[in-house]
Amino acid sequence: MNIQQLKYLDYIEKTGSINRAAELLFVSPSTISVSLKELEVEVGQQLFTRSSSGMTTTHEGHEFITQARQVLSQLDVMRDLFVNNESERQFFSVSSQHYDFASEAFSKFINKHPGERFVYRFFEVDTYSVIKNVSQNVSEIGFVYLSEFNRRMLTRLFEQENLQFHVMWEFQPHVFIRKDHPLTEFESIKYKDLMDYPAITFEQTEHQNDFLTEHPLEVQANDQKVVVSDRMSAINIITGSNAYLTGSGIMTNRITDDYVTSIPLESSESHHICWIAPKNQELSTNAQNYLKIADQILCERVKNLESVHSPDNYTI
Repeated sequence: MNIQQLKYLDYIEKTGSINRAAELLFVSPSTISVSLKELEVEVGQQLFTRSSSGMTTTHEGHEFITQARQVLSQLDVMRDLFVNNESERQFFSVSSQHYDFASEAFSKFINKHPGERFVYRFFEVDTYSVIKNVSQNVSEIGFVYLSEFNRRMLTRLFEQENLQFHVMWEFQPHVFIRKDHPLTEFESIKYKDLMDYPAITFEQTEHQNDFLTEHPLEVQANDQKVVVSDRMSAINIITGSNAYLTGSGIMTNRITDDYVTSIPLESSESHHICWIAPKNQELSTNAQNYLKIADQILCERVKNLESVHSPDNYTI
């Protein structure tokens, strides 16, 4: 099976004729006919029915061509990215746990590159995927939550994956709740105050364990849990129920300001937001610029949060 055979199939299905497909592809009808027969023998299925009115796909042929077109489409994308470039195209990628400051920084980063050719990717994923994406060079930068509870586990993972990590901010956890929640009047919240309310946690799709959570350990003990995969679902659930979400208290999404509030959560542990990157690999200019933007956004957001403290900033 090869790309040329998949292309022949595509044209046969579109034109309903081997002769017409041959004309458009500038090959002989016999070339396409032999290729089709060889492919049908290889896959063990008849892909087309032949009649005086033309060629039509069988059920198996329709499914096969659907998959083949995905391959051909991806090949076109690869040609556009790596072969047909009229000028150099920039590539940059970030993976993050569910932090909206990271995506806001990404949007500002994009706005600084008008008119340029680029492919920028932002992945909001679970903890393990952030680590693997960075270690496998899918992303150059990643953002993760680090606490006293998960520090030993995560630093061991960082070492195994040959990653460096840098603390951006140390923070006191906050509880995100709707503005008319029963706990709204509290100046600070204890873990025991939360036991009667559903805890929202983000799904950890791979290598699930408490050490890879994005939330303080105590939240995992709650009898009522709501597991979500994205921040928007969490926000919708918060605004429509008594469920709560724990986080840094840094809320950059202006849309939620009218509906969601955050209250400090009493905790004796230290909690950090960190960025990770491959060891012994110089950060690209894009990575350096993006981190500066992310740091600026964090600085702006924490000015009104007395519970958030900044250690020595990372150096680039």
